[in-house]
Amino acid sequence: MINVTEPEYELLKQFIEKHCGIVLEKGKEYLIETRLSELAKEVGALSFQDFHFKAKKDQTGHLRDRIIDAMTTNETSWFRDASIWEYIQKNAIPCLIDRMIKGNKVRVWSAAASTGQEAYSLAILFYEALNNRGLLNLLSRIEILGTDISSSAITTARSGQYDTIAVQRGLPQDKKERYFLQNGNQWTLQPDIKKMVSFKEFNLQNTFMGLGQFDLILCRYVTIYFSEPFKRELFAKFSRSLKHSNDMLLLGATESLRGFSDNFEIEYYHNAMINLKR
Repeated sequence: MINVTEPEYELLKQFIEKHCGIVLEKGKEYLIETRLSELAKEVGALSFQDFHFKAKKDQTGHLRDRIIDAMTTNETSWFRDASIWEYIQKNAIPCLIDRMIKGNKVRVWSAAASTGQEAYSLAILFYEALNNRGLLNLLSRIEILGTDISSSAITTARSGQYDTIAVQRGLPQDKKERYFLQNGNQWTLQPDIKKMVSFKEFNLQNTFMGLGQFDLILCRYVTIYFSEPFKRELFAKFSRSLKHSNDMLLLGATESLRGFSDNFEIEYYHNAMINLKR
């Protein structure tokens, strides 16, 4: 493992924040050493200063993308945080199905999708709700988009295939049996669920113009890593990307809009915070 000096840490810290918005605090030097040492050796860097130089000079952007991929946490699970998923199931989805019944297309965005569990959790709940009401004919009116900055995470998400450890993290047994096909240690989503979701590699620092507008946005457990100015900019862009007043932006349980945006009304459902567009 290559050791990082304080000046090298500052160089890489600034590089990472510039290209993906993640802010590394003091004392996180070990993350650079453990996650980037092998990559640095692979490209022939003898120090992290040399590695930073190579990353800056790489006009293809390939090394930059691999650095971002390595530094992305990709921590996720199925139906993470019971209160928020109860709210989605009992409040958000029925409201959105009413829009679909009226002939409207409904679009949902999982904006930090990681390896896809959140987006597929949404698909399962939508499928169940429509099936229970005899409205599976409306499936063509729901579009779920999952995006993430990590190319490797998006590759896994698109495959719809997970190992036993991954499917055990938050996935109820009945849903595992109903919506997955097992082949040894691998579990593959049923086609009816998989085709409800599309995935795209996307950096939240970029413009949202090409993504269109949404009825519901989830951006959970990622803004905690961003700087305060970037959070303000990001929440403003999310507000503009929601179609209607009272459309929802859902964050992680440890995240809040307070002090960063006046574009949302905050309500509570049990211990979940619901952000409604003004």
